[in-house]
Amino acid sequence: MRLGMLFFLAIVVALAPLGASAAGIRETRPNFVYGELGGRAVLFSGGYERYLTNRVGIGIGAFGFGNSEGGVALIPVYLSFIPVGDIHSLYLSGGATYLGGGSWDEDWGTWFGTLSAGYQFQSEGGFFIRPLMTTIYKSDGFFVFPGITMGGSF
Repeated sequence: MRLGMLFFLAIVVALAPLGASAAGIRETRPNFVYGELGGRAVLFSGGYERYLTNRVGIGIGAFGFGNSEGGVALIPVYLSFIPVGDIHSLYLSGGATYLGGGSWDEDWGTWFGTLSAGYQFQSEGGFFIRPLMTTIYKSDGFFVFPGITMGGSF
């Protein structure tokens, strides 16, 4: 219930107008395609992020592997927030990561909350890099993972 309310509030904030400002780099290049080592998916993930304004974006990633006996899937979904900066900026995000694993005929999977903070460099040519620290939590505890995200924006 709490996680559902958190997502609802995040979507309302993301879609609310944040006032007039000069066009920033994420309004010019709002689409991000990336690979992330560590971070929200712990190991590695590839993903897509879309900025709705120069300051607020939404994203999804995925990592998985399997064989005939089962597999593992990690799927982070999150809301990004850039409170200050443009090319060089503070990066914050919150969301959840779905972890599924086991044999294919089982009912498997659970959700973990995620909070990330870091630095983002986004060049005017489209390259971006984002070193970050991510806290992955559930009711019985939390883990902190470093990560680095790199990719292109268009």
